[in-house]
Amino acid sequence: MDQRLQDALDRWDCREPQALSGDAGARQYFRVRHPHLGTALVVLYPPAPEPSAADGYYDFRALQAYLDPVIRVATIIQHHDESRTMLMEDLGDETLERRLMVHPEEEKHWVGIVALQLASWVGLLTEGAPSRAFFMLRAFDQPKLQFEWDYCRTNFFQDFLQKDPPRWLDRLMEEIHHTLEPRARFLAHRDFHVRNLMVQGERLVTLDFQDARKGAATYDLASILFDGYWDWSEEARAILVGRVREELGWSETLLWEELNLSALQRNFKALGTFGHQVVHKKKAYFAPAIPRTLRHIIGHFHRIHHGEGVLQAENWLRLAERRLMER
Repeated sequence: MDQRLQDALDRWDCREPQALSGDAGARQYFRVRHPHLGTALVVLYPPAPEPSAADGYYDFRALQAYLDPVIRVATIIQHHDESRTMLMEDLGDETLERRLMVHPEEEKHWVGIVALQLASWVGLLTEGAPSRAFFMLRAFDQPKLQFEWDYCRTNFFQDFLQKDPPRWLDRLMEEIHHTLEPRARFLAHRDFHVRNLMVQGERLVTLDFQDARKGAATYDLASILFDGYWDWSEEARAILVGRVREELGWSETLLWEELNLSALQRNFKALGTFGHQVVHKKKAYFAPAIPRTLRHIIGHFHRIHHGEGVLQAENWLRLAERRLMER
């Protein structure tokens, strides 16, 4: 047993740790028996990064305190800074993805709550954020956007598809980055999808927000509207788009003009993550997200009337399905 885990069990009088699958990050999660709460989660964070890098451990705690009055987030019961461990509320295993799979008839109910959360991120949470708060001092700038595209080039195209992306796509992504960078004025969750939303009774609890930063107004909308883990109905999509548009006061044309660009950037970034998880981490859990995300990308190219993009994305989809079958 990891010594940090054993120390945490002793410190908080917990027992019977069961490892959970966790997320795409380096954190480790264990469900434990707690003497008063029934169950709780012990979270082990990776070692502290370089001083100049963001530290998810402290970022999570600071953002949790900021977000909690506005949206429901998991409660930190105890923390131990020296070992970088936390004892957290156990929210169970019912993600929004699982809930919708079992109860698709509830989609309209849950999408309404998701839409309100999206409006909070671009509205109240952006307007109320201190200008010098760490999460408002980092943004989707050119270096960050380029890093995510390079990550996709390496992990999805080269390692998973085993081919380089076409040069026109490099140029297109550069243009998208230049367009989106000056629009990074809104607080964005950065990983807003149905596996990071937990169902607890009639409420949704938001997870994995420690990488929040300023982004385009449509970033989180693109993330969940074109989710790698879920396909929303057209009615649900209209609710999501309409609520964000209402909060921003934008025309539909203006919203979609930016949303198409955010969606391309976000979905290619996600493909980098999925490729890394499938190829290097051997996590089949992420495999179905690859073809779904490529189908989203085909739709984005259709909407911006990029015929070559449509044809190439359809080819990537066929190749991706073949690669997954081989695995």
